[in-house]
Amino acid sequence: MGLATAVPLVAATPATGQTPSSPPTPIPGFTAKSSAWQRAYEKELSAIPSAANARLLDAELAREPAVAGTTGDWHRVQRIVRELRSYGLKPEVKTYYTYLSRPKRVSVEMTAPERRVLPVKESKQPWQKYYDDIIPGYNGLSPSGNVEGEVVYANYGRPEDFALLAKNGISLKGKIALVRYGQVFRGVKPAQAAKAGAKAVIIYSDPANDGFIRGTVYPQGPWRASDGIQRGSVGQMMYAAGDPLTPGWPSTKHAPRLKPSQAPELQGLIPTTPISYGAAEPLLRALDGAQVPKEWQGGLPFPYHFGPGGTRVHLDLQSDFITTPIWDVTVRIPGAERPDQEVVLGGHHDAWAYGSLDNLSGTENVLQVARALGKLQKRGWRPDRTVVLATWDGEEYGIYGSTEYAEEHEKQLRNAVAYVNMDIAAGSEFSPSATPALDQSVIDASKEVAWPGTDGTLYDAWKQQNNGQTPIDRIGGGSDFQPFFQRFGVPAMDLGASSPGSSGNYHCTCDDFYSTDRFGDPTWEYHAAMSRLAGIATLRLANADVIAMHYQPYASETVGYLNDFTTEQRKKLGTVAVDVSRDVAQAQAWERAAQSIQTQADMALAKGDTAAFRSLNDRLIRAERDLLTNAGLPARPWYRHQIYAPGLDTGYATQRLPGLHDALFLKNDPATARAYEARLYNSLQAATRSLTL
Repeated sequence: MGLATAVPLVAATPATGQTPSSPPTPIPGFTAKSSAWQRAYEKELSAIPSAANARLLDAELAREPAVAGTTGDWHRVQRIVRELRSYGLKPEVKTYYTYLSRPKRVSVEMTAPERRVLPVKESKQPWQKYYDDIIPGYNGLSPSGNVEGEVVYANYGRPEDFALLAKNGISLKGKIALVRYGQVFRGVKPAQAAKAGAKAVIIYSDPANDGFIRGTVYPQGPWRASDGIQRGSVGQMMYAAGDPLTPGWPSTKHAPRLKPSQAPELQGLIPTTPISYGAAEPLLRALDGAQVPKEWQGGLPFPYHFGPGGTRVHLDLQSDFITTPIWDVTVRIPGAERPDQEVVLGGHHDAWAYGSLDNLSGTENVLQVARALGKLQKRGWRPDRTVVLATWDGEEYGIYGSTEYAEEHEKQLRNAVAYVNMDIAAGSEFSPSATPALDQSVIDASKEVAWPGTDGTLYDAWKQQNNGQTPIDRIGGGSDFQPFFQRFGVPAMDLGASSPGSSGNYHCTCDDFYSTDRFGDPTWEYHAAMSRLAGIATLRLANADVIAMHYQPYASETVGYLNDFTTEQRKKLGTVAVDVSRDVAQAQAWERAAQSIQTQADMALAKGDTAAFRSLNDRLIRAERDLLTNAGLPARPWYRHQIYAPGLDTGYATQRLPGLHDALFLKNDPATARAYEARLYNSLQAATRSLTL
């Protein structure tokens, strides 16, 4: 187990419900002997993360805003490096040179029925330092523009919203679309508005979604105040992640770069800016036209109308587009037995303002695990596989730092066991996502963590909050798992947690230490608990004799997706244009192979057959990679995973079978869909072979 002989064995604590005389049940993926060591060190690791340390870290790291590539971001990087060195670790700072935008001028003026300059930044609170360094409400990568025109309210800015406007005879041509945040990724909204003919977009946060309708607002409560603005990028991350000018290769200092006009992430955009619901209120109140349907009505105290007419707005949005350094911080703890196999634990450190929750909570989880591993390493402990601890930069602009790292380490990642992501990872409500192969690993780790405010574990609280279920979402878009999982096929889990009201401070100046300390996690115990979860999940992947990846439920879900695809064809097209019956049969064969390899793994673990472990692990690691296609997905070759991708019309939500779906239902191209059916069939065959001796 990678333990120096000088380290004394610590007796493992029996599991709940077992007598001290009965041998504890082995941890999935571990022999009985290895389980004793693993439990002992999980116990020691779990004793190290603390609420007090979490609070101190946040108070220090959240002092200063840290937009990617800024002075504040560099200061945050230096603080993280000092912390890691204090744990006896050797952090490396890697610089990438990425394409960003910086706001020079953000002006939003109502010009009719009256003139009113609208605020573009929140009010300063007495405890907020470096306030002048906070950027105004701003959408990263939005084109510059000086635009004036009539306003049309377009609900959430989804395709179906613009379709309803067209059905009602309301044209967006030459208009400014006013849309509310929610339902889909913000970058979808300007892209859809542009298709409908709009020349600019204003995105506001409606109180029905995260403001006073939901509860007490900041600074008296966690929900969004009337001046709270949600910043964020509108880069088209549905088409690629990372630096827009280097899709598929790392953005090193002298890397070749596309022209911005060639970059998939920058296409189809129009000038876009966010405002608060306080600023949106006069715009909405003055709109003429028919009253909107009930489902379009927001939380402001008057009937909403479609427009146009009544309200006009002048937008003056000017930005500098620059290639500038950003900084990832990584630590490698080499494995004693399989140093070539890696488990990566990561979370991003950049933020649109202070970023106490998003994502210093995740960064602090990584640091608390680093502190624990540093202490254990001083005692002579090493993991069996290499553990990489990372805090990424530039996630908020478009998953920059993690993508550039993954693209630079492509060969190294071929043997990566898994990626564990921590993004918004502290609060009472647990909300994980994962590849199906790692579902049980998430569940098993949750049973080992005491949950604050309860007498039980995270697993118990998770079930109680979800009517006895343990829901695990499938990986879609929006965080640093994307390059690892969706481009390079590294199995991934995202361990998220937040408290009621957390959405109210999303990408706002109110996402600060004050808010977390009073509303998000006043005891800071959820931070410590999530650090323990991250540590246990990572160590189990790093130390398992046979990696606990279960492909049987994965294959079963894939059968369901394929059957749903056929049903959707009949519903939408009235016929089956793409026959996936052979894919269903192959997925069922994959399921049988998965059951067989699980039986083999269980037998090898029971016997302690170490000679079988290496082959089993190599096959299990390979199976997720088999689901990639080198051709990439239709119209977005950066994405390679054929089972899961971000939805083109949703951005964050998971699209299942994206090659088939996108080609047939979005592109109306049965021939291309059939080509992707063949690729999928070949991948399912390969996955079956990988799990078959």
